[in-house]
Amino acid sequence: MNNKDQVFAERFSEIKSFAFDEKVVAVFPDMIKRSVPGYDTILKGIAMLAQRYTQPQTHVYDLGASLGAVSLTIDQTVDKKSLKIFAADNAPAMIKGLSEKLSSVELNNEIVPLDADVANLSIENASMVVSNFTLQFMPVDSRKNVCQNIYNGLNEGGVFVLSEKVQSSDLLIDYYHGYKKINGYSDMEIAQKRQALEDSLKPDSLNKWCERLSDVGFSHVEVWFRAFNFVSIVAIK
Repeated sequence: MNNKDQVFAERFSEIKSFAFDEKVVAVFPDMIKRSVPGYDTILKGIAMLAQRYTQPQTHVYDLGASLGAVSLTIDQTVDKKSLKIFAADNAPAMIKGLSEKLSSVELNNEIVPLDADVANLSIENASMVVSNFTLQFMPVDSRKNVCQNIYNGLNEGGVFVLSEKVQSSDLLIDYYHGYKKINGYSDMEIAQKRQALEDSLKPDSLNKWCERLSDVGFSHVEVWFRAFNFVSIVAIK
């Protein structure tokens, strides 16, 4: 059973920058399902794209894999292609949690947990790369280089799925906070988490992301999912 996210339920005298530490790892599945609208739909869409675009004996990269939801979804969906799925994350607590989870799961493909910085990751022979709400935590001036590295490492016809929280109007953000309240978060929890994320999560505009992906070489860039200020983009090489 997943633990309930109460990381910001207590009033803090000082709000520290958000970090993927042991406290967050313990409640992460609940946190992301209650905080990211349409998360289950995004996972199903990634599964559909994996069925269509992954090629036998190629690599899949799950960037910012956390506890492996994307990696495991792809593995369970694609069962006859002998994929090697690299689940990369630079949070030791996440990699530890993922490794523990993998020890009790029967896999169709090979999943390799990587304690690695996405900015310096070597990508090769890839038919699919997924970044699910990860690049938004990277320095803005490094994002284009990461996208270029992904493009270069993809095989022709490969797909990059990029999910991000994007800049939007105050009204849309207000709607999103209402969504979180419906999911059981208090005003205090919402305010404290928003403050904690200010220094670590710097969203770009949707137009900026589409422009960046086109600039590095992707021939087809399209939003396939949007809910409030959360989007998922498919980019094909």
